[in-house]
Amino acid sequence: MAYDGSGDLFVADTLNNVVREITPMGTISTVAGNGQPGFGGDGGPATAAFLDAPSGIALDTSGHLYISDTHNNRIREVSGGTITTVAGTGAAGFSGDGGPAVAAQLAYPSGVAVDGSGNLYIADTNNQRIRKIAAGTITTVAGNGEELFAGDGGQAAAASLDAPTGVAVDGAGQVYIADRHNQRIRRVDSAGVISTLAGTAMGGFSGGFSSESGSAAAAALATPSGVAVDASGNVLIADTGNQRIRQVRDGVIATIVGTGDQGFGGDGGLSTAALLNAPRAVATDATGNLVVADTLNGRVRSSALPVLTFGGGGAAGVASAPQSITITNSGSGSLTVTGLLFSGAFAAVSGGSCPSLPMTLAAGGSCTQSIAFTPTASGASNGSVVVEGTGVVPQTILLTGSSSQATTTLGLASSAAATFVNQTVTFTATVTPSGAGTPTGTVFFYDGGTLLATAQPLLNNMATLSLSTLAAGTHTITAVYSGDANFTGSTSSAIAELIEDFDFTITPNSSNPGGSTQQTVAPGAAATFSFTVQPTTGASSFPIALAATGLPAGATATFTPQTLTLRAGASSFTMTIQTAASTSGLSQTRLFGGGAMALALLLLPFPLRRKAKHLHALTMLALIAAGAMCTTLTGCGSGSGFFGQSKLQKTYTIQVVGTATGAAGATLQHITVVQLTLQ
Repeated sequence: MAYDGSGDLFVADTLNNVVREITPMGTISTVAGNGQPGFGGDGGPATAAFLDAPSGIALDTSGHLYISDTHNNRIREVSGGTITTVAGTGAAGFSGDGGPAVAAQLAYPSGVAVDGSGNLYIADTNNQRIRKIAAGTITTVAGNGEELFAGDGGQAAAASLDAPTGVAVDGAGQVYIADRHNQRIRRVDSAGVISTLAGTAMGGFSGGFSSESGSAAAAALATPSGVAVDASGNVLIADTGNQRIRQVRDGVIATIVGTGDQGFGGDGGLSTAALLNAPRAVATDATGNLVVADTLNGRVRSSALPVLTFGGGGAAGVASAPQSITITNSGSGSLTVTGLLFSGAFAAVSGGSCPSLPMTLAAGGSCTQSIAFTPTASGASNGSVVVEGTGVVPQTILLTGSSSQATTTLGLASSAAATFVNQTVTFTATVTPSGAGTPTGTVFFYDGGTLLATAQPLLNNMATLSLSTLAAGTHTITAVYSGDANFTGSTSSAIAELIEDFDFTITPNSSNPGGSTQQTVAPGAAATFSFTVQPTTGASSFPIALAATGLPAGATATFTPQTLTLRAGASSFTMTIQTAASTSGLSQTRLFGGGAMALALLLLPFPLRRKAKHLHALTMLALIAAGAMCTTLTGCGSGSGFFGQSKLQKTYTIQVVGTATGAAGATLQHITVVQLTLQ
């Protein structure tokens, strides 16, 4: 018998000359053989082929089915519903090692097994060998062809076997052999060395029974026909003549199915109280449940592990109410329990009567151990607990439970409840599950009903969104968690986010009717400008500091007040610019005003006896010279007097700067411009 990856059980129904498949729901069908003994059908549908006493089957990870077609001296393969021969010519004998398996001779092959690499192992019974097919080539891995017992401690290929009928391979590549007439289970390690795992020569050809819960190597077996290895490394033996299924772990053997009496009975009760009749094979499913080929009873029997079920309806990550198991020493001596090995979302909790491990139980003694189910995901969850002890075979209890999605709550926080326009604000959403576990999924951030950005991934229960594009005003921010398979979605409470801004206006000044942004004063005079500051978003607690740049040389600016705190409405302030008194660029010179140059010109000597026209010419020359020299003196130019009245003037562009300082040193600055003319 063998299970596939889907939990379907395949059975070599030997005397019906077919292979049958049983689904987990209990439906049976034929997958190979037409029910008539013989050979034929290769290359066609497997269900139309002839088989002759198929006695062993195995499946690889790809679902290919291998059949030990015993009386046809062949190994057949079913793939995609088509049957072919992969080993054996059909003629009983021994030949072909080192060559193609299809050209080799086999002699009544029985058990078959497949390792993790897809290599096929054959119990070539009447050749007293275990043979291996790798990449189509056949070799011998154990047995020299002599029908006796010998070779332990040496190379397996040089050892002697006697009617090997069963073969199995563990995850480490070790090969186990049901050496039937030697009353032993032999093991070949990865180095090719053979040894006895269980069984002695006690009882002669028919074998015997002894050493329950003792050393496997010292135990007596009776014509063991089948061997299997489960996922935990336990070796299972179909101890045919003893009417038992026995288990070996860490060198210790114990009966797990059968009383030892031959017959049929016990369905629905403890497996150790059941009656079997020549069990020839045993197999385990992925969880460790057994099936037994109860050959002379014409049945496949199930020896299911006990199951402890935790009620459904709990939330993922939330521990269930504990349940307990009872550990009993059913032997006649003291028992030391050294470990409780859990798989799945289950764990030991306080509350039972068992002391801390390791613990010792006297003969007949017992204690209870509490177990809790803490699911990490919603839906069904399976696991197990294995009770291990010194000198005993481990006992396994299957654990199962189911859970629903755990609820979550979503918190939302802002890096600053109020900040300035164009400044970055970061929103952080935190998902808190009602139990353990880590939620996954995404978070959406909304401003009112407007999605602010694409979904933000959840990392370590948090998602963040940083923005600098929110407009001035008050925003209502919420976050929505999408949820995942194990955790429900949730929505945060809304938080208010204030984005602040302000602007300047300039109040018309009565002293400058021509416009509020420009004034003209003489040096030494003062100019006053009036302003209002309008908050865009209402009152603010952030102060606005005022300053001015671009002032005339020597001028000062005074603000009243110097710093503003905005009210809900407009706030006002004034800026007074006091200019410096200066005449260096504004002095006047009169041509005949008593100046030294004018006097010098008037006193220029010339003969009085000259003619009038000569006097007139000299006078004009003096005036021109005086004008030319005046252009080189400070204060001349467009002065008053002879040439008329005018003044020098200059216009200054003055920037008025308002700077607000907020949380964490963030600043917001606005600038407006006025003009001041000096003349």
